[in-house]
Amino acid sequence: MVDSVSPPKINSELGAPVQRALAKPAHLARFAAFRDSILFLVLCGVWVFFYFATNGTFLTQRNLILLALQTSIVSLAAISAVMLIVTRNFDLSVGSAVAFVGVILALLTVKYDVNPWISVVAALGGGVAMGIWQGLWVARIGISSFIVTLAGMLYFRGFSMIATNGATVAPLPDALTDLATGFLSPALSIGLIVIFLSGYLALRIFELNRSRSLGLTNEFGADLFSVTFPAAMTAVVAIWIVSRQGIPYLVLLVAICAIAAELLMRRTRYGARLYAIGGNPEAARLSGINVKRVIFWNFVIAGFGYGVTGVALTARVSGAIGGTAGLFLELDAIAAAIIGGTSLSGGRGRVVGALLGALLMGSLNNGMSLMNVPTFYQNTARGVVLLLAVAIDHIGRARRAGR
Repeated sequence: MVDSVSPPKINSELGAPVQRALAKPAHLARFAAFRDSILFLVLCGVWVFFYFATNGTFLTQRNLILLALQTSIVSLAAISAVMLIVTRNFDLSVGSAVAFVGVILALLTVKYDVNPWISVVAALGGGVAMGIWQGLWVARIGISSFIVTLAGMLYFRGFSMIATNGATVAPLPDALTDLATGFLSPALSIGLIVIFLSGYLALRIFELNRSRSLGLTNEFGADLFSVTFPAAMTAVVAIWIVSRQGIPYLVLLVAICAIAAELLMRRTRYGARLYAIGGNPEAARLSGINVKRVIFWNFVIAGFGYGVTGVALTARVSGAIGGTAGLFLELDAIAAAIIGGTSLSGGRGRVVGALLGALLMGSLNNGMSLMNVPTFYQNTARGVVLLLAVAIDHIGRARRAGR
């Protein structure tokens, strides 16, 4: 569907080249919707396969709730990964930064007996500080994000080990562990899903009507189906799952962060600038966008993501392990974003796709674990899925370039 975000105002003397760089053509929007639908169908196929392979165990309410909890941490990390990759930047320090945030939280609450909520604020501040630090090196000094975050991956993990002397800091207060292990009541959960679905469909139908009235799309029926069918099916499945125990607070946190990121990227001028920079950095600069400032704030937002993810992970395991917490999380986050349709060349990516990518990888891990498949087979399957996703992205870009 066509992006409703208005692009930033540009210098009229620059003319069509910059407008083409900043605009989102209708065929690209339809391709994105088509890809989301294909990924959704692939996920459904994987679930059906594991249903029969595990004699129905995979699709029980209990296991699906467990799957949602297992996927939550990767999903949180994938949200900020999408925002960075869209601008042609990468973050290899996510796992180490998340571990360091967890160490800050655990030391304050366990060792120094600081109020849990003050500790949460301090941990979030620590994450933001790491984002500011890396953003300065990338945006102001001009060092590649790959190198900056690779260095961060090393010394953030080192700081975690130094602060704890390699020991586990646990257990966290119940007020924090309840945040990651508690559930919203089933009745409230179902009501929340229905309200969200109604609001989402109303917004998307309004956008479709607006696009049709502006002559931006002539396929209203197909676009409407691509919007309503996946959303309705997802809502039905979600209602059935939460009817047993309710929505886990951790999953609710993922939903809130995902909605906030989606609104920021696709409903604000800042989000339009992210896509413009990823699509053509030079054209974005010529149009008046302060590229360095946008990228800097993108890393600050990623730092806040470190904080949220670190607090969630530490609360879920009720402690901090500086040496292993968040290990390889950055690879899982990047893989989820790419599988979900985020282009490595920048300029294209959606939070919803990244969440589906994380859920697909989590489903493979969960299903194969139920089948008692060894871990190294699981890693092989995830690698094959990632390679296929990158190949599809490459072929799609090549075909669009040949138009």
